[in-house]
Amino acid sequence: MSAARTILTIAIAACLAAPLAHAKARTAAPSGPTKKLYHWVGADGKDHYSDVLPPEALTQARQEINAKNGATVKQVERALTPEERAAAATQSAAEEKAAAATAEAEKSDQVLLSSYPTEKDLQRAFDQRTTLQMETLKSTRIGMESQQQSLSALLASASNRELANIPVSEPLAASIQATHQHVLDQQALLVRQEAQSVALRQEAATTIARYRALRDAADAEIKAGAPPAPPAPNPSGG
Repeated sequence: MSAARTILTIAIAACLAAPLAHAKARTAAPSGPTKKLYHWVGADGKDHYSDVLPPEALTQARQEINAKNGATVKQVERALTPEERAAAATQSAAEEKAAAATAEAEKSDQVLLSSYPTEKDLQRAFDQRTTLQMETLKSTRIGMESQQQSLSALLASASNRELANIPVSEPLAASIQATHQHVLDQQALLVRQEAQSVALRQEAATTIARYRALRDAADAEIKAGAPPAPPAPNPSGG
């Protein structure tokens, strides 16, 4: 009788343990991928929900929703049109260009401050460039006046020959033509150099004003006990 009771006890224990082990195995087993639902607004303006995304909804803005708890797990923006992509590319290129210009302006500011300890040093550098430019203009004017005098002499010689009924020789005619072209070239050169002179004066005024602003900002920061911070650079160079 004792042996029979022992066998019965073991059988009952086995029966009770089997469902428990099966439950634990189900709990420990990895679950499959969480099912998703898609939510989008169709061309008709209505909300649509589905566990399968139809082809016509691929370009629409949509939400991916956890089907178990209803939480939004991903937000997908609608696809851009070709025009929108082109506009975005243009804007991105403009922003990159502006950023590069700003970086270059900041670099130029640092070079300006490090190259000229004082405003007088900067002014002296522009004075030297201005003096050189004025000497160049003077030389060009002298050369042009010389060519004009030569042309006047050649024209007078040709005029005298015509008055004397003497044909103008081919060498004289060629000299007149060549000298006239030299005068035109000198005049064009003088115009370009005068424009460069004006541009140099404008550059000097703009650069000195920028230098003064940078120095004032640096001095103000130093007086405030903080590291100097230059004013916002001007990407246009003005």
